[in-house]
Amino acid sequence: MSSKLAIVFCVHHKPWLMMATLLTTVIQDCLDADFYFVYNLGDGTSSRESYREYEQIAATLGVNRKLSPFDERVREVCRLRHTRIFELEYENDHALDSGAWYKFIREGHWRAYERVLFLGEGAILAHPRLLSALVDFTERRHVHFVASGHEKRRIPRDVAEGCHARGVGTSPIGRFHGQQFVETFRIFCRDPKFQALCERWGSDFSIETENHVPNVSLRGALPRRMRARIQQRWGSPFTHPHVSWPGRGVQRIPLAFDRWASQASMWVGHTVKDTGGPALAYHNGIPRVVTHVDAVDAEHGVHFHRERGPEWFGCAALHLLSRDFLLRLSEKLDQFEMYDALDLPFAGSPLEHIWGFLPAWLGFEKWFTDGFHRVRKQFTTYQREDYPPEMAGYINRYHRGRLVVGWHEDHLKLQAWRSDLGDLRQVLPAAYF
Repeated sequence: MSSKLAIVFCVHHKPWLMMATLLTTVIQDCLDADFYFVYNLGDGTSSRESYREYEQIAATLGVNRKLSPFDERVREVCRLRHTRIFELEYENDHALDSGAWYKFIREGHWRAYERVLFLGEGAILAHPRLLSALVDFTERRHVHFVASGHEKRRIPRDVAEGCHARGVGTSPIGRFHGQQFVETFRIFCRDPKFQALCERWGSDFSIETENHVPNVSLRGALPRRMRARIQQRWGSPFTHPHVSWPGRGVQRIPLAFDRWASQASMWVGHTVKDTGGPALAYHNGIPRVVTHVDAVDAEHGVHFHRERGPEWFGCAALHLLSRDFLLRLSEKLDQFEMYDALDLPFAGSPLEHIWGFLPAWLGFEKWFTDGFHRVRKQFTTYQREDYPPEMAGYINRYHRGRLVVGWHEDHLKLQAWRSDLGDLRQVLPAAYF
């Protein structure tokens, strides 16, 4: 039923990022959803009055490095042969993906759906039954908010405000960033209830990052470290194609193994199985059993856990929200004119934090899932890895035995897939093959 689920994709940057997201979306076991492609146009420059001070500082002292120009090629990779597709265009600005979600909410497109899944480009759906699991789990447990746990983080208030307020070396652009961070929170604190919640944000803990993705195991820690060591020494084949020929060979060993393992599994009819046993996640780069969370659950092999601390948020702003949640949020945003935050420079950083506060503010539980992986930085070395070869490698590992993905230049290439996935050439554009 079309009113069940809407998937909203924020599309802006390099083709391979959106290809990874769509490849792992169209092979889901249940795809009864409407697709909204939100194109964030432009490079973030604007004549807004609120940007004037930023433009003056950025002219000589540095820019917001999270801004980038729109790549027109992303439209091509989104031309799916799907019957229920809608396209929207917004102006790219400092609010980034969160800004696109708030604009979508402001326009009310969500009202026709029971649930809305907000997905940024580069988010891999890391389990073949993730969409079914999200719908069935939230229905069974009456859950209204699920965030991606692939990069779950909390930062002490004094550190967050200190880092953003002072910046690195107390640079003018760093101080300005900090001012905008505080101002964004101040806009949400127009509601006394949000302000009271924010005032309880403490500083009596250390910075923590947890990486919840499928099939984390103690046995898998060594191969992950070996991959990290190779990348540190020789770089990615995409960013360092001209290393010595022995280095090029070593670079490609893990990626070739991922493709071979998925192809071999396909030949013998094997697919990735749940590791079973207690759930594990990376905590500050070290795999360990998840024991400190409030509650855990699973649906169709996808794991979920509840978190009560409002300071915990999911990086990259990937969320499943119910219509009830969106209705309550929309009313608050209108009542206190909180959309003003979208006009602030550097709004993306504080808005990412604020997502973590929303459930407690609006009276809902906050759950995280291990079903997504927005590939960005390696869990143990924090080295950038969101490039085509590495994205293909992750897809081959998460969906081993279901499909084989390679890469050519800045596109992913689908090389083989199981017959029960149907004829994907009738679904995906030619750029995928």
